[in-house]
Amino acid sequence: MIGISTITYDLDGARIFSGDRNTELKNRKGERRISRTATLDGGVLIADLGFADGDRTLTAIELDATQEAVDFAKYLVENYSLINVTTDDGAYEVAPESYSVDNGKLSLTLLANRKISE
Repeated sequence: MIGISTITYDLDGARIFSGDRNTELKNRKGERRISRTATLDGGVLIADLGFADGDRTLTAIELDATQEAVDFAKYLVENYSLINVTTDDGAYEVAPESYSVDNGKLSLTLLANRKISE
């Protein structure tokens, strides 16, 4: 389950997406900022720049999406550069990147800017 709300007051700016267990587990994924470069002597150089919550991509899913849910996702993507999202893992400030509907399944892709909870 993912809760979504606008940062500024908006009468139609909040909704809970029911999601599914697989998506919730994928939302807990994290990666370090690491790059590997081959060197001329046959070795490698690894640059490790640490972990940042801002590198995360979250997905909100509504399995049997109503037209109201689709309209909400469209409204967010078209009108807001940043919104707040709460998950089991914490609260995040995110950018609503895109939405799609496939056979009644609504997917809203959210790019994390920063984690706003401890």
